[in-house]
Amino acid sequence: MLSMNTNEIIIDKHSSSIQISNKISALQRKSYNYMLKIAKNSLIKNQSAKSFYVTAEELLNFFDMGKENHSYLKKELTILSETKVVYNILEKNKKYKKWGSFHLIAGFEYDNGMIKYSFPHQIEEMILNPKIFGKINLVAIKGLRSRYSIAMYELAEDYLNAQIPKMELAKFRELMGVKDGQYPNSKDLRKRVVDVAVEEINRSEIIAFSLSYELEKTGRKITHIKFIVHKKENTEQTGEKQKNFYRWKNLIVKRYKEQPLCNNLIELKYFKWTLFFIDKNGFLGKDVDGNRKILEKEEAFEIWEFLFKNPHKIEVVPLTKLDILRKDFRRKKIEQITTTALGGRVVTVLELKEFKEENERFFIEIEQEDGTCFWTQKSFSFDEILGMGFVE
Repeated sequence: MLSMNTNEIIIDKHSSSIQISNKISALQRKSYNYMLKIAKNSLIKNQSAKSFYVTAEELLNFFDMGKENHSYLKKELTILSETKVVYNILEKNKKYKKWGSFHLIAGFEYDNGMIKYSFPHQIEEMILNPKIFGKINLVAIKGLRSRYSIAMYELAEDYLNAQIPKMELAKFRELMGVKDGQYPNSKDLRKRVVDVAVEEINRSEIIAFSLSYELEKTGRKITHIKFIVHKKENTEQTGEKQKNFYRWKNLIVKRYKEQPLCNNLIELKYFKWTLFFIDKNGFLGKDVDGNRKILEKEEAFEIWEFLFKNPHKIEVVPLTKLDILRKDFRRKKIEQITTTALGGRVVTVLELKEFKEENERFFIEIEQEDGTCFWTQKSFSFDEILGMGFVE
């Protein structure tokens, strides 16, 4: 049994087996890593060993699943033994471009709580003496709930002292195990996969780095994603900051429960009039023109983090008409269409740039496609601007 009296249980996991098509659940990947560690310890003592042993109770205890959940564990291990994955997807070692596929474990036997298992030949050499690897902390992945978070954490560890390569979205989807047809929209992929993994990793008090990412377009379509790893200088200090954050959040929830919290969060790109509130259960919601909605946890966490760093934004402040115009209409597109007598059309795409106020009337600055800007000579009332049909 591995010692639990530590925040670190490290396995040097071969890069090829980190960069697999992630078709398995969070529990299956955690169990697989734990079984790799047991095998590595056994192989150090006996390099000719082909079979390895772990008790079901040991796996269940480590992952806080309860001692009696043996039937569920057997089901998960059966799926693990039947799952075939592609490995070395990113070809980290440019010199040896070996890639292929294998079953994660060659097989296992369950006998009265004892699990005997073996690995396929492709990864036997990877276990004992990996040439390129990431240092995977089993205690860190124990605290991660999403399978995307675990796969992303392992990838970041694999490239901790180098840049994670920019990936095509198709390659990233394969690494995360996103099925064909699942989250086809890049917005959904970001919300359901990328943000879930990044947020969970960044909130961990054990993981010694945080992640950010950038999306890149080819033409108008998002085609690539790039992750950036940021090392934490002091993990204990980071943990204390997390505790301070949640202590502060609890105080704010208690103070503002069933009340408005704030508005006017232009920095987070809320371009319509949005009033944030705390409901009776302590959840953060938003009210747009009377339509109230409790926020998804990712959106709520982003707002909480922003308010923690900018506490002066908490109080509800009245917005002027100029504030609302800037908030709701700036950066909107305008199409000017001219139709000739011969049936031709000329379309000029303009962009609203800025508003300025003069005696309750407003002038609009417009930016043309070539980058030049001009102010309209005509001024408009607030109601006229709200009624303009060319504003999307």
